[in-house]
Amino acid sequence: MIDDRKKAQELIKQMKKHLPLPIYAGKTLLHMLQKKGVQVKFKQRLHIKDVFYAGDDGGIVCALDGLASDQAAYVCSLTHLKVADDTPLKEEIQVYQRERTYKLEQEARGASSLGLKLRSK
Repeated sequence: MIDDRKKAQELIKQMKKHLPLPIYAGKTLLHMLQKKGVQVKFKQRLHIKDVFYAGDDGGIVCALDGLASDQAAYVCSLTHLKVADDTPLKEEIQVYQRERTYKLEQEARGASSLGLKLRSK
């Protein structure tokens, strides 16, 4: 189990009270968006406009606002976002991100030690 579901649901509840939350694209998300032709810059302020739980596999997922687009909707895992200094719940979000990232890395290491190869899409 990657997430403590009860903790994740509580964080979502708290985040919803503060929407929209200021945020930045993390490095991986930034590169993916740029490859797709989305005009986004490092340190471009975005906002989380909605948040939901996508189960243990997806974790906390955020709908983003602040990207100039052709009316496309952008959603990503909370772990792919960088928290702005003035973001309410900054510490709680960062704790969730660290714990989830750590557990995902542990899971990947366990799979590779069993001889399994994980592929990204």
